[in-house]
Amino acid sequence: MLSRGLVVFVVVAACNALTATATYAQSKPIAQSKPVDGSVEAGRDLALNACTGCHMVARDQPYPPIYKGKGHPPDFKDIANKPDMNAAALRNYLASLPVVPKTGKMANPDLTEEEMRDVSNFIMTLRDESSASSRDETAASSR
Repeated sequence: MLSRGLVVFVVVAACNALTATATYAQSKPIAQSKPVDGSVEAGRDLALNACTGCHMVARDQPYPPIYKGKGHPPDFKDIANKPDMNAAALRNYLASLPVVPKTGKMANPDLTEEEMRDVSNFIMTLRDESSASSRDETAASSR
């Protein structure tokens, strides 16, 4: 037989869980129409909440990455400035990650298509103008 204290604890815990779920659901308004190419602001918010454990997402992120493994994951700015990097390549990379990666490698973040568009577009806003213009010049000269 369950003690009265345990029953009260279970009921209170269940109420707290339901309240937290309702609060979370209310805090994320449903977008009626999002741009097809993704929302940079939504991508930044998602990245700050989900990626900062391993990556430096933005200079103003509230805390530094906690990952202490070998070969620190790249900062988002470094990712954006890789040669030939674009939002489509980032989306393809994120979608192709394994659920269970090799040791020290990135796992699939289990993002929706919309979240991948948002995060990819946010990352590409971090690209230096010099990287973008040198890439454009290289592409023009190879034609």
